[in-house]
Amino acid sequence: MFFHSLKYAFITMLKNKTALIWTLIFPIALGSFMYMAFGNIYEDQALFTEVPVAVVKEKENENFEAMLKELSKEDDEQLLVVNYMEADEAKEALLDEEVVAIINMNEDIDLTIASNSYKATMVETIINEYKKQEKVITDIAKNHPENLAGVIENLADSKNFYTEKNTSDGNQDMMTNYFYAIFAMSCLFGSFGAIEKIGKLQGNVSPLGMRRCLSPNSKMISIVAEFISMITFQTIVQIIALIYFVAIGVDFGNKYPQMIGILFFGSCIGIAFGIIIGSISKLSENTKSGICISVSMVIAGMADLYANGVKDMIEHKAPIINRLNPAALISDSFYALNVYDTNERYFGNMAILGTMTVVLLIVSYLMLRRNKYASV
Repeated sequence: MFFHSLKYAFITMLKNKTALIWTLIFPIALGSFMYMAFGNIYEDQALFTEVPVAVVKEKENENFEAMLKELSKEDDEQLLVVNYMEADEAKEALLDEEVVAIINMNEDIDLTIASNSYKATMVETIINEYKKQEKVITDIAKNHPENLAGVIENLADSKNFYTEKNTSDGNQDMMTNYFYAIFAMSCLFGSFGAIEKIGKLQGNVSPLGMRRCLSPNSKMISIVAEFISMITFQTIVQIIALIYFVAIGVDFGNKYPQMIGILFFGSCIGIAFGIIIGSISKLSENTKSGICISVSMVIAGMADLYANGVKDMIEHKAPIINRLNPAALISDSFYALNVYDTNERYFGNMAILGTMTVVLLIVSYLMLRRNKYASV
């Protein structure tokens, strides 16, 4: 009897167009628009790339040119991309944003920038550092020429070296938080299908519910069969969405088995939420759907769906909210997998989601079992 119920529960789930639209089509469409809007903002603005500069050579300066050659050497420590141009050509390149700054080699080394940015500041720092060292060498050569060789050697030895070190091999693009939140929202939208399913178990909600109330089949078997069918359908839908986002270029890392675990537990909590709302027999189906969508959108917003940084702000002000917000737990689990090398935070979030799911299902079962009807 259980497998018979499970079979037809899954078949009806496949025919549920509302669930398919809200849990697959809408999240994919929203994610696609976000991806097109954001593009490569992280790579363009957050990651360091070599700085293109224009050099207008009005006077010979072998020392300065040697420094530019060293800084533009194509290796792992390259800082500049140097382009020698005429004055008019350099101005046009600056206006067209082909270069960040213009370096004028005349009596002095002058710098022209179009706007303030960290790249322009870096070029300015390089010029200022060169001028300081040039002044030191000039003064020593004039006043204490016997010390010149030692000073030059010391300046050469004081060259600043840096080592680039990644704190994680994962994707730290903050824009990816929006896609984590989309998955959280999509998992919670599984509540819509759950409301419809539970409505078909209640005699005062639907004709099918009336017939089921007269059936000798236990409500526990019906609830379990419906839950398994919904969680199977919802997890498959989420995996399809994950494959799509990875295919278009969103970097979620490479821990796919653990990601499927997030989608599974996220789907469980979304469905369990829909089941407990659907178990309130006194509410109409539209009211139940309104509650689900309102709550889902609010808590997904608290997980960075609308603005990046909301979840982090809550974490600093009232962290208990993030521990109780299933959307924040789903989003945080994706983040932890992508950034951290250990799974401690991931398993902690999964444990909380699993506990929430079990509690909601037990309460839902008790509510449905207590329903009595004078007639059906």
